[in-house]
Amino acid sequence: MKGELDMVRKMMELARKWHAGQFREAPEGEIPPPYIVHPAAVVKNLLDWGEPEDSEAAAIAWGHDLLEDTKVPEAEILAASSETVLSGIRQLTRNEETEKRQYLLNVAQNGTRDILLVKISDRIDNACGFVRLSGPLRAFRYLHDADCIFEAVRKYSSDPVLKKAAAAWDRLDKRLRESARRDAIRGCLLGGAVGDALGAVEESIHRRQHSITAYTQLTLFTAEGILRANTRNRERGICDPVAVMRYAYLRWLKTQNGALPENDFPEALDSGWLIQEKELYVRRAPEAALISALENSREGEMVCNHIKDSGAVVRMAPAGLFFEPEMAYDYGCRFAELTHCHSVAAASAGAFAMLIAEILSGKTLEEALDQVMTYLEDYLIAWEAFAALKKARTTENISEFEDCQSAAEVLAAGVFCALKHPWDYSKGVLLALDLGGPGSSAGSVAGSIIGVINGRSAIPAQWLFGLREWRIVSRIADDLWKRFEDDSEDHVTEKWWNAYPGF
Repeated sequence: MKGELDMVRKMMELARKWHAGQFREAPEGEIPPPYIVHPAAVVKNLLDWGEPEDSEAAAIAWGHDLLEDTKVPEAEILAASSETVLSGIRQLTRNEETEKRQYLLNVAQNGTRDILLVKISDRIDNACGFVRLSGPLRAFRYLHDADCIFEAVRKYSSDPVLKKAAAAWDRLDKRLRESARRDAIRGCLLGGAVGDALGAVEESIHRRQHSITAYTQLTLFTAEGILRANTRNRERGICDPVAVMRYAYLRWLKTQNGALPENDFPEALDSGWLIQEKELYVRRAPEAALISALENSREGEMVCNHIKDSGAVVRMAPAGLFFEPEMAYDYGCRFAELTHCHSVAAASAGAFAMLIAEILSGKTLEEALDQVMTYLEDYLIAWEAFAALKKARTTENISEFEDCQSAAEVLAAGVFCALKHPWDYSKGVLLALDLGGPGSSAGSVAGSIIGVINGRSAIPAQWLFGLREWRIVSRIADDLWKRFEDDSEDHVTEKWWNAYPGF
């Protein structure tokens, strides 16, 4: 036992020697901690789970990052430990040629009990660090990128240490799940609003403050309509969300001083908190055809126009944040048809909503696109949306989207930018803004997608807090996350009803 304990101590000393001068990332404004705190935390997890302090797993834990992050000779590791420890560190080292997912699969499939134990401890500690560094969504996605490791560990059901490791993973997953969903919804709506606002006015990115356009105003009312329909459904057990959404869009029309249709339900047009927000009464370049469509709308009747521009697409992210993917597509199409009856506009709006829903469910952008495109293949009316998304995945140059006008083309431009920079909000949105005229719409689509992938913290602070409507968008986002507030008798609270009455 003494020899094994000496080996662990030697590996600890080796880690301290070679990680000296290296630091971990820290939130802006904080002093970065020395790197050695990470292997120390990985070892502590093992000991907390009941692993003996003199085990080879502990020795591997101290040295698991040495080959990847330092120039230590393998001979020095071997002199301090054993062939088994050196082999374990090699298996935990990812070379530059191996893609991350393949590396994790290799560890899951070929790793010994000790290697799997160290890897799950490493993943848990890094995920906890990401909570403070990048927010709960980044931490949650990082944790679940390694689900294959988690599943491999679960197979050792009779091993008490690995059983506790799996339990620790489960606890962290539960702690992060709802916070991650909230962060994703905030990132999506704020990301879309900022992308829209930056593209609204020339040189807007250099201004200290910027405002959303009519597209994001309608996004807010789309979210409000969904929440009010949900209120009605919970209280009455039956609801037509499309009828409720029509009134939401008429409330927006009222803020734009449009001519409201006669004989409509006046209480529906004056209730709720959103209609009271004076910032939304400013006209932000609404399209004349959109105003006309709502002014001439009639309950239960499809609007009579052939508009297929991007206005229907940009406002549809809330449907993806609230409904399951296939339902998001259906309601995305039906909500779009309240103002745009052209099949291209409706199908593109539904596709955007479904894409957001698939990403929110935990899929990567590529996986989500696979699901959406497979779904669209079954609908003849969606062929333009399908073709546009295929173009977004195959073209190489943003110039291919310079003349985009239709809903499908703008959706494709935004998806293209998100595909190019899925982990970098600034680069993705700025790429969309290079399109000029269509940049506001494409920037909003790209911003929504990159935002739901990365969360609010991915949006540069100067852009986020320069958004004049930041407070309104944030409140709607948090309420979409809540969905409703119940009292002790299982009815929505009076406060919630006043905010989102069921009509």
